[in-house]
Amino acid sequence: MKRNLYSCLVLATLLFACGKSENADIKDPGTNPSNPGNPVTSKPDSATIVIIGSSTAAGMGASPADSSWVNRLKLATKENKRFLTYYNLGIVGLTTFQGVPKSFSKSGRPATDTLHNITAALSFRPSLVIMSYPTNDVANDYTDDEILDNFKEMARLLDSAKVQYIIFGTQPRNFPDAAHRTRLKTLNDKMVSAYGNHFSNVYDTLTAEDGTIKATLAYGDGIHLNNAGHNILYHKIADHAVFQGVIK
Repeated sequence: MKRNLYSCLVLATLLFACGKSENADIKDPGTNPSNPGNPVTSKPDSATIVIIGSSTAAGMGASPADSSWVNRLKLATKENKRFLTYYNLGIVGLTTFQGVPKSFSKSGRPATDTLHNITAALSFRPSLVIMSYPTNDVANDYTDDEILDNFKEMARLLDSAKVQYIIFGTQPRNFPDAAHRTRLKTLNDKMVSAYGNHFSNVYDTLTAEDGTIKATLAYGDGIHLNNAGHNILYHKIADHAVFQGVIK
């Protein structure tokens, strides 16, 4: 009886040791602070893509919701050989000041939105972050330097983390005054120069001669794009060299 008990204990010890050795390299993936209870995993055959930005990223103007550029992207890559997980943190009304890390906040400007900013995006351990803040900064009369500094800080964090990124340029908006419409173009031109291969220029495709949204692409509120407009944004990302490099 004692011998049988001893044999059982030895066997149990060996099984425990084998199990421990087999899982020695498995680490706790952690939990996403922006979505408590949702484990963040990282597998060599998968990629995580996070979108941050304002209402167009959130899908405004698209009907049904599946017609938004983000959801079109998800659907088109559903059978991708490399498994893709998407997290869309875009919400209505955000500006680049709400997208920067809390440490980069500025007095007199909107406070950082810690659930939807670049820090929240990085908490998902992404392979790619897509940023879309097309018109709200100009609508709030933030200067080009302020806006570019905000993008620069977000890009700096991504570069430091060795995370790929794509920055959408500005979009047309039916501002009643020509000065604001012109600012969207000049800011877009500056962003083209600043971000090169990480940039997606949609302004020229979406804009009428007077700086407003092309009628065929307009949702009707003077701000957002319709399904056809969202389809253009989808193709701009789907065909982007950075995106293609991440998903393969």
